[in-house]
Amino acid sequence: MKCFISQRKTIIIVAAIAISTLMSSCSHKNNTKAGPDTLAVEVINLGKDHNQGTQQTDYDGTLQADKAIDLSFQVSGTVTSFPVKAGDYVNKGQLVAQVDETTYRNQYNAQLAQAKLAEENYRRMDEVYRKGSIAEIKMLEARSNFEQATSAAKATYQNIVHTRLYAPQSGYIGDKKIEAGGVANPGQPIAQLLETGSIQALVAVPESEVNRFPKGTPAVIKVDALAGRVFNGVVSEVGVLAVNGTANYNVKVKLTNADHVLKPGMLSKVNFLSSKKSVDTADSAGVLVPVQAVQVDEQGNRFVYLAGADNKAARKMVKTGRLYSNGIAITEGLKGDERLITSGYQKLSDQTPVTILNK
Repeated sequence: MKCFISQRKTIIIVAAIAISTLMSSCSHKNNTKAGPDTLAVEVINLGKDHNQGTQQTDYDGTLQADKAIDLSFQVSGTVTSFPVKAGDYVNKGQLVAQVDETTYRNQYNAQLAQAKLAEENYRRMDEVYRKGSIAEIKMLEARSNFEQATSAAKATYQNIVHTRLYAPQSGYIGDKKIEAGGVANPGQPIAQLLETGSIQALVAVPESEVNRFPKGTPAVIKVDALAGRVFNGVVSEVGVLAVNGTANYNVKVKLTNADHVLKPGMLSKVNFLSSKKSVDTADSAGVLVPVQAVQVDEQGNRFVYLAGADNKAARKMVKTGRLYSNGIAITEGLKGDERLITSGYQKLSDQTPVTILNK
């Protein structure tokens, strides 16, 4: 019996030693620090994928005609004909509207009769003068009366001409302000003619950015009403007065409209393409990077992570400049040909192995 107990104790001791050895082995394994994990990241090639030659900014724009001409009569009268409608395309020299010419026709006929009478009187006086029967002054007075009557008749005839309103150039009728039967007054606009061979996109730009887009700056205009069709344009005018007391200034972008598919009033997205050299700032030579790729350490220093040739993340200290709509300018620390890590950088540290997902 004692021998059995002794053997049992021996078995228990051996088992305890084995368990202790196993636990020690597991503990040793757990305390052994493995090498750094490889993290998956995405990068952009600053010299290729990222456009460093331009800063791009999107704005809402409204299309308007390059020229908007108010059509009006030079004489007053009742409108007897107005054959065009809003939206109609008219050619240069086409009749747009007409007022009643009766009064002007009667005035012309009366003055024409006076001119003919003055002409007959002048001829008689001239004939008598040649015979030496009257003084020269009488003949000169008769000639003067004839010339005045003729000029008055011609002037009145112009009133008849002005009773017909013709399109001064080709374009669309944008708006009609009167209909046939209404009374038109001299200089009162009766319609608007829109010249749409070229179109302008009107954009309100904040005062802090308006100087970035001088006259001649190229732009891309996207029109949703035309299934997102894209047009190229150039800044033709930069406003010098704020719009309605706001801090915005109007910038006009001119684009061709040879097929006349662009209509005034269409909404658009205007993407300015401004060369960095045209930006009047000290950081104009900087490298533009996504804002989210720039991080800040405990001391307030800014840094980014780059993917090295050995597929390890390299922490790079940088200095930042102006903030743009599509990134921030790096004025020191980058050359512009690096591979910048833009995704997965949150868990990185210097020299962490990385796997690039978007090779």
